[in-house]
Amino acid sequence: MNYTGTVVLVTGAAGNGICRSAALSFAKAGASVVVNYLKNKAGADAVVSHIRAAGGIAAAVQADVFEREDCERLVASTIELFGRVDACVIGPGADWNTEGLQELDAEKSMRDVSREILPVYQLLPPLLRNMAQRRYGRIVGIASNMDIPSPSFSYNAAKEARIGALLLAAREAWKDGVTINVVAPGPVEPFASLGEAVEHCAHGSAWAERGRVTPQDIADGILYLCSNEAKYVSGCVLPFLF
Repeated sequence: MNYTGTVVLVTGAAGNGICRSAALSFAKAGASVVVNYLKNKAGADAVVSHIRAAGGIAAAVQADVFEREDCERLVASTIELFGRVDACVIGPGADWNTEGLQELDAEKSMRDVSREILPVYQLLPPLLRNMAQRRYGRIVGIASNMDIPSPSFSYNAAKEARIGALLLAAREAWKDGVTINVVAPGPVEPFASLGEAVEHCAHGSAWAERGRVTPQDIADGILYLCSNEAKYVSGCVLPFLF
């Protein structure tokens, strides 16, 4: 897939998981990439430095996707840097609370739902305003494979809320030429280092010999959903197994 000339915003891309692999993969495919981070500036700068050293285009932008003003600023900064937003990956979400139903803490559980929904609610308006102008856009949210639910009730309920919100939004966004889809992985071990993530991104021997789903597998799914090949795919939940 060729993303030359495409502008992609990847939230939470400074960590060691799916969003970092997505940022690396989009850049390798030719996209201009905004690497969003909350506190890990060093991690974001490392990703940007690697992309630039490889001849790609990238910039790091700090923003808290759980805050409305930061979401507005994040999208505005992407437009200021590169002129528009063609695709966005929404990653950060709920915390991990393990209470069973008999010990359920309602306040913590509602916070989980809030953390899954807020980035969606707060990023969609500025993204769609920009994308609708060109009748083109791709939005992918990262959720969880609910056919293999985690041991955490509140986490599962929060992920279901995110999936539902994104699928409902897909119906309205379609009229403006924007697709909205979900990737739904099961448990995924992060890469130990940026170097390991880069190695898998290159689809070399480490990737070919992998024994289970990695962040790169999910990143490859995200790239497909944002591609021209997936022009007519919207409202999809793409599952990944172990």
